[in-house]
Amino acid sequence: MKFNESSTFYKVTTVSTQFIALNLLYLLTCLPIVTIGAATTALLEVTMHYADGEKGYLVKDYFLSLKQNWRQSTAIFLVILLPVLLLGFSGFFWFAFKTIPATIAGLAALFLAGVLLSAFLIAAALVARYENTTKQTLKNALLLVTAHPLKALCLLLIPVTIGCLAVLMPSLKFLLLLLGFSLSAYSSAFLLLNIFSNHK
Repeated sequence: MKFNESSTFYKVTTVSTQFIALNLLYLLTCLPIVTIGAATTALLEVTMHYADGEKGYLVKDYFLSLKQNWRQSTAIFLVILLPVLLLGFSGFFWFAFKTIPATIAGLAALFLAGVLLSAFLIAAALVARYENTTKQTLKNALLLVTAHPLKALCLLLIPVTIGCLAVLMPSLKFLLLLLGFSLSAYSSAFLLLNIFSNHK
């Protein structure tokens, strides 16, 4: 039996299979924890190419990006990781006091952690898209978060929404496990391309 490669069914099946493979690859390459930065950069690079109409080979290009950008991506991840963890711990520490000032302090800490997480996603995409020093990439990421606060917030809301769907709708858990991260990155890719297009 020969498949019609121009048929919609064939195209949808092929793309879905690639995105599932990409999702599983991302999960595997994140397992050492320290590689999350490089894995995220690679995932965003291939999904931005796909969103930009450049297509390419999702799985093959993922490995190429991982190899090319792991050093800078890891450095950026480690620089941002510590303050995010400290701010997250601080936020829950203040919430434990259950007073209005403590709650405000806790919310402020979590807000700053969110800003840094948005900056990390943008920095990872910048590494994938442009050549620059690590210091300048981090600076540019923070400036872009400031310049596009709503879009930066949406970058966080996309994975949070997918995570909430997995919790609220157990029947979707398996599907989201197979596609959650790659689908989230693909959705984020359009936002990131839009942000970058305003600063060429």
